[in-house]
Amino acid sequence: MLGYWLLIGLPIVLSFIKIPKKDLGTSLLALGIIYILFVGLRYEVGADRWAYSNMYDNIASLSFKDALDYTEPGFATLNWLLGKMDAGVYWVNFIVSVIFVSGLIRFAKTTPLPFLALISVTPYLVIAIGMSATRQSAAIGLVFHLMASWRQGLVFKLSFSTLATLFHNSGIMSFVFVMQSIKMPAWVKTLLFIGSAAVLYPVLSGTDKAAQYQQTYLDDNLVSSGALMHALLNGIPAVIYLAFWRKWKARFGDSDLLPMLAVLSILSVFGVSVSSTGVDRLALYLSPIQMIVYGSLPLLFGRQYKSTLTSVVIVIHLVIMFWWLNYANTAEPFLPYDNLITNALFN
Repeated sequence: MLGYWLLIGLPIVLSFIKIPKKDLGTSLLALGIIYILFVGLRYEVGADRWAYSNMYDNIASLSFKDALDYTEPGFATLNWLLGKMDAGVYWVNFIVSVIFVSGLIRFAKTTPLPFLALISVTPYLVIAIGMSATRQSAAIGLVFHLMASWRQGLVFKLSFSTLATLFHNSGIMSFVFVMQSIKMPAWVKTLLFIGSAAVLYPVLSGTDKAAQYQQTYLDDNLVSSGALMHALLNGIPAVIYLAFWRKWKARFGDSDLLPMLAVLSILSVFGVSVSSTGVDRLALYLSPIQMIVYGSLPLLFGRQYKSTLTSVVIVIHLVIMFWWLNYANTAEPFLPYDNLITNALFN
């Protein structure tokens, strides 16, 4: 358990150190490398570790064509290539951690207080998701890259959305974000969305994966433990933003990303009752709202409140992590934390 506290302790310490602007990128890069080593070199940690180990072994024995039928094509290709090289599942974890963490670091750099932004997603997104849900963490990392490139061209953003969907089908939600960023009248966006849905629905709904999702997430309404609390991780910063949106706009300027994330985050809280597992998975792509709001909030009311609000944000997330590590019924597979490096040195 100590390893997790040391991990979140690093950005906490850095958030109280006045780092020159010219050195900020280097500091974030160094912190990102530590996060990659922590997440990517985990050893027998995470609820899904055996499922992904079995997936790697099975894909390694298949032809490339059969591998593509086994799981999402991006993740299947990664496993198949590493399997043919006999690299091992730990290389899959490491490469995915590079995709995941680099996306978080790039997006953190777009916020006024990047270390605080990173603290806000460490307890749940980094530890609980990044160290277990390998396919989706790759997709999430690519969506963070997409949002960090929000001012880039449409083709650039569509590339990240496509890659995210290739690693996990839920990444298709990122196309909603991209559509919102297109500069066109609202009625044109609405028509485009309806037209795209009309074309894609009969195609996607006829697949085996769609049938599986329909049965699991809607028909059975499989209950995801803690789904409401996970949705609230986005819902609370969404409420904070909407409560002060005029002041926020005056202080930080216009944003076509933040209002969309805020509305979807609040809708996800109410959507838990419809499909807790489905909403739980999709709400992960709304996590950037945590980084934006908490990575900006201490500056919203003036610099005289910066230290106080920074401390409040840190304490809140330390409490979240303490509760999850000690009382969540999903935490057991993460304890104790072990790493390939320490395992090789001491065992």
